[in-house]
Amino acid sequence: MLFILLVALGVAIAGLTAYVMTWPLVSAQLRDRHPQRRPELGPHLFAPSGFVWFLRASWRGFGDADLNFLSFPGTVAAWAIALGGAASALLFALRVTGVAI
Repeated sequence: MLFILLVALGVAIAGLTAYVMTWPLVSAQLRDRHPQRRPELGPHLFAPSGFVWFLRASWRGFGDADLNFLSFPGTVAAWAIALGGAASALLFALRVTGVAI
């Protein structure tokens, strides 16, 4: 179970790394090509609205192929953070309570 916990934590960390690399690129693309929609992403990297924007894949409605290309890895990264974090929290709670898997 410890191995699965570490894998889930690794997925969350990999997602965070990709998210941190993708967010500035998408932010600059929105600033340059869609300035009226830029506030949807939030004022900074860790704004909850930006994270939800990636989780919902809100970039699909823009019709911008370049934005789609830049935003898809950010969406995958956001889901990796969410699922990896949830799985590692659940497995950690199970490990602490003594439940064997």
